[in-house]
Amino acid sequence: MHKTSSKFWVFTLVVSFSLISPAASAAVKVLPSKPAITAISPAGSGDQISDFALNPTSIAVIGTVEAGLADLVTTPTLGGSDGFIANLDKNKKLIWNLRLGSANDDIATAITSDREGFFWVVGATSKPLDSATAVIDSSAVNLDSITVEGATNPKNTLTRLVLWKIATNGALSQTFFYDANGLIAPTAIAISGTSLKITGNLSQELVTQQFTISADRTGVFSGLKLGKVITPKPPAIETIKAGANKITSFISKTTIIDIPSWRAKKPTPVIVKYTSKGKALAANSLPGKVKKVLWQSGIGAVVLVEVNSDNQIHLLSNMA
Repeated sequence: MHKTSSKFWVFTLVVSFSLISPAASAAVKVLPSKPAITAISPAGSGDQISDFALNPTSIAVIGTVEAGLADLVTTPTLGGSDGFIANLDKNKKLIWNLRLGSANDDIATAITSDREGFFWVVGATSKPLDSATAVIDSSAVNLDSITVEGATNPKNTLTRLVLWKIATNGALSQTFFYDANGLIAPTAIAISGTSLKITGNLSQELVTQQFTISADRTGVFSGLKLGKVITPKPPAIETIKAGANKITSFISKTTIIDIPSWRAKKPTPVIVKYTSKGKALAANSLPGKVKKVLWQSGIGAVVLVEVNSDNQIHLLSNMA
């Protein structure tokens, strides 16, 4: 009889312990995103963050710098505006940075990474200025003492597509060019099989068209394909895989599934991490238009957000 009673109390203690286990944790709340990576620059400068990419240990931020961005770009200026890439760890500490470009104006507008670990950055640059020396007939009489200078082309514009290949240690591996007949503004780059697919806008004689072009890993470009400019309509809900879980990005207008404490007072961009069964694990609100979301184990969700025409990058480490 005594042995039976002992077994009963052991069973009771096990059940009591399970009732106070971590499974009975507090409900998830929607937290405002913490301070972002932003372009802190003088008013009116052309400084801008444009895009980002992830690898297993860091965040690569790219954009254009003219006068500021001291927190992201510490390398010497190349001339005019420069493209840049800055690599940061999960605590947003700068690891390395690199200016991209030439003595002329350059911009960096989109980035992707490949399986080998290289970052591929696309942008636009100016063609080198051509100069021509005037031929002077020394036998002619110059009564007015006129000085003849070499003729130069007018100020160049961003008509050359440029593709930079950068190693994970920040070394510039290769640079490739494609000359276009107009002002070129790439907006996206993606890996497609063994090729890089680039899209953007091309302006010729006051007419703007959308272009697509591909390049292989050796810098051989296909021809430009032109078409009507299409403004992509973002999906109402975007879902990406986050390990065994999923992350959803959407505009919350009222309530959120499995977060009963939240009720939006106005349409608010939010990102929620759910299990495959719909259990909310973490949630954040964002201050502007969500343009891109990526996830990396050990880092979390990283989000490109547009706020008052400027881009910010938010790191949601609670979603790692």
